[in-house]
Amino acid sequence: MANRDFFWIDLHYKNEPRLIATGVLPTEDGLLLIDPGPDRALEGLQRGLQRRGFNLDDVSALLLTHIHLDHAGATGTIVARHPAVEVVVHRIGAPHVANPSRLLRSARRIYGDEMDELWGEVAPVPEENITVVRGGETLTRAGRSLEVAYTPGHASHHVSFLDQHTGIAFVGDVAGMRIAEAGYIIPVAPPPDVDVERWFESIDTVAAWEPDQLFLTHCGLSSAPAEHLHRVRRGLKEWCDEVATAISKDYEQTRNDFVDKRL
Repeated sequence: MANRDFFWIDLHYKNEPRLIATGVLPTEDGLLLIDPGPDRALEGLQRGLQRRGFNLDDVSALLLTHIHLDHAGATGTIVARHPAVEVVVHRIGAPHVANPSRLLRSARRIYGDEMDELWGEVAPVPEENITVVRGGETLTRAGRSLEVAYTPGHASHHVSFLDQHTGIAFVGDVAGMRIAEAGYIIPVAPPPDVDVERWFESIDTVAAWEPDQLFLTHCGLSSAPAEHLHRVRRGLKEWCDEVATAISKDYEQTRNDFVDKRL
Protein backbone atom coordinates (compact mmCIF):
# COMPACT_ATOMS: atom_id res chain seq x y z
CA MET A 1 0.00 0.00 0.00
CA ALA A 2 1.29 3.45 -0.90
CA ASN A 3 2.83 5.44 1.94
CA ARG A 4 0.76 8.59 2.26
CA ASP A 5 0.02 10.49 5.44
CA PHE A 6 -3.35 11.92 4.43
CA PHE A 7 -5.46 12.93 1.47
CA TRP A 8 -9.04 13.91 0.91
CA ILE A 9 -11.59 13.27 -1.80
CA ASP A 10 -14.14 15.69 -3.17
CA LEU A 11 -17.14 13.43 -3.72
CA HIS A 12 -18.64 15.78 -6.35
CA TYR A 13 -22.03 15.21 -4.79
CA LYS A 14 -24.75 15.80 -7.39
CA ASN A 15 -21.92 16.63 -9.82
CA GLU A 16 -21.03 19.75 -7.86
CA PRO A 17 -17.55 20.42 -6.42
CA ARG A 18 -16.84 21.41 -2.81
CA LEU A 19 -20.06 20.18 -1.24
CA ILE A 20 -19.08 16.94 0.51
CA ALA A 21 -15.61 15.53 1.13
CA THR A 22 -14.16 12.39 2.70
CA GLY A 23 -10.89 12.40 4.65
CA VAL A 24 -8.54 9.44 4.11
CA LEU A 25 -5.83 8.23 6.49
CA PRO A 26 -3.76 5.34 5.09
CA THR A 27 -2.36 2.72 7.45
CA GLU A 28 -0.47 -0.51 6.88
CA ASP A 29 -3.71 -2.41 7.56
CA GLY A 30 -5.94 -0.36 5.29
CA LEU A 31 -7.56 3.03 4.80
CA LEU A 32 -9.44 4.91 7.50
CA LEU A 33 -12.20 6.97 5.90
CA ILE A 34 -13.67 9.87 7.86
CA ASP A 35 -17.28 10.49 6.80
CA PRO A 36 -17.82 8.38 3.64
CA GLY A 37 -20.75 10.55 2.52
CA PRO A 38 -24.13 9.47 1.12
CA ASP A 39 -24.86 6.52 -1.14
CA ARG A 40 -25.63 8.99 -3.96
CA ALA A 41 -21.96 10.08 -3.86
CA LEU A 42 -20.46 6.60 -3.56
CA GLU A 43 -19.28 6.57 -7.17
CA GLY A 44 -17.43 9.82 -6.51
CA LEU A 45 -15.73 8.22 -3.51
CA GLN A 46 -14.72 5.22 -5.59
CA ARG A 47 -13.33 7.40 -8.38
CA GLY A 48 -11.38 9.48 -5.88
CA LEU A 49 -9.84 6.40 -4.32
CA GLN A 50 -8.94 4.98 -7.71
CA ARG A 51 -7.14 8.16 -8.69
CA ARG A 52 -4.90 7.58 -5.67
CA GLY A 53 -4.32 3.92 -6.49
CA PHE A 54 -6.84 2.50 -4.01
CA ASN A 55 -10.35 1.10 -4.01
CA LEU A 56 -13.00 0.22 -1.43
CA ASP A 57 -11.35 -3.17 -0.88
CA ASP A 58 -8.52 -1.24 0.79
CA VAL A 59 -10.79 0.33 3.44
CA SER A 60 -10.42 -1.05 6.96
CA ALA A 61 -12.61 1.40 8.91
CA LEU A 62 -15.17 4.17 8.57
CA LEU A 63 -14.93 6.88 11.23
CA LEU A 64 -18.22 8.77 11.49
CA THR A 65 -18.25 12.24 12.99
CA HIS A 66 -22.02 11.82 13.15
CA ILE A 67 -24.79 9.90 11.45
CA HIS A 68 -26.48 12.56 9.31
CA LEU A 69 -27.02 11.17 5.82
CA ASP A 70 -24.69 13.58 4.02
CA HIS A 71 -21.85 12.31 6.24
CA ALA A 72 -22.67 8.67 6.85
CA GLY A 73 -25.48 7.53 4.53
CA ALA A 74 -23.27 5.17 2.51
CA THR A 75 -21.92 3.36 5.58
CA GLY A 76 -24.22 0.35 5.45
CA THR A 77 -23.82 -0.05 1.70
CA ILE A 78 -20.04 -0.09 2.03
CA VAL A 79 -20.13 -2.64 4.86
CA ALA A 80 -22.55 -4.87 2.94
CA ARG A 81 -20.06 -5.01 0.06
CA HIS A 82 -17.00 -5.23 2.31
CA PRO A 83 -18.05 -7.12 5.48
CA ALA A 84 -14.74 -6.72 7.33
CA VAL A 85 -15.00 -2.91 7.51
CA GLU A 86 -15.19 -1.47 11.04
CA VAL A 87 -17.55 1.44 11.77
CA VAL A 88 -16.61 3.86 14.58
CA VAL A 89 -19.54 5.95 15.84
CA HIS A 90 -20.72 7.71 19.00
CA ARG A 91 -22.86 5.66 21.36
CA ILE A 92 -25.96 7.79 20.68
CA GLY A 93 -25.65 7.28 16.94
CA ALA A 94 -24.73 3.59 17.06
CA PRO A 95 -28.30 2.18 17.42
CA HIS A 96 -29.39 4.20 14.36
CA VAL A 97 -26.48 2.87 12.32
CA ALA A 98 -27.49 -0.68 13.24
CA ASN A 99 -31.16 0.06 12.52
CA PRO A 100 -31.66 3.27 10.51
CA SER A 101 -35.47 3.08 10.35
CA ARG A 102 -36.08 5.82 12.92
CA LEU A 103 -33.40 8.03 11.36
CA LEU A 104 -35.02 7.61 7.96
CA ARG A 105 -38.49 8.45 9.28
CA SER A 106 -37.09 11.66 10.75
CA ALA A 107 -35.26 12.54 7.52
CA ARG A 108 -38.37 11.96 5.41
CA ARG A 109 -40.18 14.62 7.43
CA ILE A 110 -37.64 17.09 6.04
CA TYR A 111 -36.89 15.76 2.55
CA GLY A 112 -40.15 14.03 1.63
CA ASP A 113 -40.21 12.63 -1.89
CA GLU A 114 -36.63 13.79 -2.51
CA MET A 115 -35.14 11.31 -0.04
CA ASP A 116 -34.02 8.73 -2.60
CA GLU A 117 -32.77 11.28 -5.10
CA LEU A 118 -30.73 13.07 -2.44
CA TRP A 119 -29.35 10.19 -0.40
CA GLY A 120 -29.99 6.83 -2.06
CA GLU A 121 -29.75 3.62 -0.05
CA VAL A 122 -29.29 3.74 3.73
CA ALA A 123 -28.55 0.17 4.80
CA PRO A 124 -28.14 -1.20 8.34
CA VAL A 125 -24.73 -2.13 9.71
CA PRO A 126 -24.31 -5.42 11.61
CA GLU A 127 -23.65 -4.78 15.29
CA GLU A 128 -20.44 -6.81 15.16
CA ASN A 129 -18.96 -4.22 12.77
CA ILE A 130 -19.69 -1.29 15.10
CA THR A 131 -17.16 0.19 17.51
CA VAL A 132 -18.83 2.57 19.98
CA VAL A 133 -17.03 5.64 21.30
CA ARG A 134 -18.07 8.20 23.90
CA GLY A 135 -15.27 10.75 23.65
CA GLY A 136 -12.02 10.78 25.54
CA GLU A 137 -10.64 7.63 23.93
CA THR A 138 -7.55 7.24 21.79
CA LEU A 139 -8.05 4.96 18.81
CA THR A 140 -4.96 3.11 17.62
CA ARG A 141 -5.13 1.48 14.22
CA ALA A 142 -1.96 -0.01 12.68
CA GLY A 143 0.30 2.48 14.43
CA ARG A 144 -1.88 5.53 13.76
CA SER A 145 -3.39 7.15 16.86
CA LEU A 146 -6.44 9.37 16.89
CA GLU A 147 -7.87 11.19 19.87
CA VAL A 148 -11.67 11.19 20.11
CA ALA A 149 -13.65 14.09 21.56
CA TYR A 150 -17.38 14.30 22.14
CA THR A 151 -18.43 17.47 20.30
CA PRO A 152 -22.22 17.90 20.41
CA GLY A 153 -24.13 21.00 19.41
CA HIS A 154 -24.71 20.41 15.72
CA ALA A 155 -25.94 16.95 16.72
CA SER A 156 -26.08 15.04 19.99
CA HIS A 157 -24.14 12.13 18.43
CA HIS A 158 -21.25 14.20 17.09
CA VAL A 159 -17.58 13.38 17.72
CA SER A 160 -14.33 14.78 16.34
CA PHE A 161 -11.02 13.04 15.73
CA LEU A 162 -7.47 14.39 16.05
CA ASP A 163 -4.81 12.50 14.09
CA GLN A 164 -1.71 12.77 16.25
CA HIS A 165 0.68 12.20 13.34
CA THR A 166 -0.56 14.90 10.96
CA GLY A 167 -2.09 17.28 13.53
CA ILE A 168 -5.32 17.35 11.52
CA ALA A 169 -8.61 17.57 13.42
CA PHE A 170 -11.54 15.96 11.63
CA VAL A 171 -14.43 18.04 12.86
CA GLY A 172 -17.47 17.09 10.79
CA ASP A 173 -19.91 19.99 11.15
CA VAL A 174 -18.60 21.50 14.41
CA ALA A 175 -16.56 24.00 12.39
CA GLY A 176 -19.29 24.67 9.86
CA MET A 177 -19.00 24.89 6.09
CA ARG A 178 -16.21 26.62 4.20
CA ILE A 179 -16.13 27.71 0.58
CA ALA A 180 -12.43 28.38 0.21
CA GLU A 181 -12.55 30.34 -3.02
CA ALA A 182 -15.00 32.83 -1.56
CA GLY A 183 -13.54 32.97 1.95
CA TYR A 184 -17.00 31.95 3.13
CA ILE A 185 -17.42 30.22 6.52
CA ILE A 186 -20.85 29.58 8.04
CA PRO A 187 -22.30 27.34 10.77
CA VAL A 188 -24.38 24.36 9.64
CA ALA A 189 -27.41 24.24 11.89
CA PRO A 190 -30.20 21.85 10.84
CA PRO A 191 -33.24 21.10 13.02
CA PRO A 192 -34.13 19.54 15.37
CA ASP A 193 -30.99 18.65 17.32
CA VAL A 194 -29.07 21.94 17.54
CA ASP A 195 -27.85 22.87 21.02
CA VAL A 196 -26.07 26.20 20.75
CA GLU A 197 -24.45 26.29 24.19
CA ARG A 198 -23.01 22.82 23.78
CA TRP A 199 -21.84 23.80 20.30
CA PHE A 200 -19.83 26.70 21.74
CA GLU A 201 -18.29 24.25 24.21
CA SER A 202 -17.42 21.88 21.37
CA ILE A 203 -15.68 24.67 19.46
CA ASP A 204 -13.61 25.23 22.60
CA THR A 205 -12.84 21.51 22.77
CA VAL A 206 -11.48 21.49 19.23
CA ALA A 207 -9.54 24.71 19.81
CA ALA A 208 -7.92 23.20 22.92
CA TRP A 209 -6.34 20.53 20.73
CA GLU A 210 -4.44 23.32 18.93
CA PRO A 211 -4.61 21.38 15.66
CA ASP A 212 -2.38 22.26 12.72
CA GLN A 213 -5.34 22.03 10.33
CA LEU A 214 -9.06 21.33 10.35
CA PHE A 215 -10.71 18.92 7.96
CA LEU A 216 -14.29 19.85 7.15
CA THR A 217 -16.69 17.44 5.50
CA HIS A 218 -18.05 20.63 3.89
CA CYS A 219 -15.48 21.02 2.43
CA GLY A 220 -11.76 20.22 2.75
CA LEU A 221 -8.82 21.55 4.73
CA SER A 222 -8.65 24.79 6.68
CA SER A 223 -5.07 25.82 7.48
CA ALA A 224 -5.85 28.58 10.00
CA PRO A 225 -7.77 26.70 12.71
CA ALA A 226 -7.87 29.43 15.36
CA GLU A 227 -9.23 32.06 12.96
CA HIS A 228 -11.62 29.58 11.39
CA LEU A 229 -13.10 28.55 14.75
CA HIS A 230 -13.38 32.20 15.79
CA ARG A 231 -15.42 32.94 12.68
CA VAL A 232 -17.70 29.96 13.24
CA ARG A 233 -18.31 31.01 16.84
CA ARG A 234 -19.02 34.59 15.75
CA GLY A 235 -21.36 33.46 12.98
CA LEU A 236 -23.26 31.15 15.28
CA LYS A 237 -23.72 33.91 17.85
CA GLU A 238 -24.94 36.34 15.17
CA TRP A 239 -27.50 33.82 13.94
CA CYS A 240 -28.74 33.20 17.48
CA ASP A 241 -29.07 36.93 18.13
CA GLU A 242 -31.02 37.39 14.90
CA VAL A 243 -33.37 34.52 15.72
CA ALA A 244 -33.97 35.86 19.21
CA THR A 245 -34.78 39.30 17.81
CA ALA A 246 -37.02 37.88 15.10
CA ILE A 247 -39.21 35.63 17.25
CA SER A 248 -41.90 38.26 17.70
CA LYS A 249 -41.79 39.49 14.09
CA ASP A 250 -43.57 38.43 10.91
CA TYR A 251 -42.21 35.02 9.83
CA GLU A 252 -42.12 35.59 6.06
CA GLN A 253 -40.41 38.96 6.36
CA THR A 254 -37.92 37.63 8.89
CA ARG A 255 -37.04 34.68 6.65
CA ASN A 256 -36.59 36.88 3.60
CA ASP A 257 -34.44 39.35 5.51
CA PHE A 258 -32.25 36.53 6.84
CA VAL A 259 -31.70 35.04 3.37
CA ASP A 260 -31.19 38.39 1.62
CA LYS A 261 -28.48 39.37 4.08
CA ARG A 262 -26.44 36.33 3.07
CA LEU A 263 -26.80 36.48 -0.71
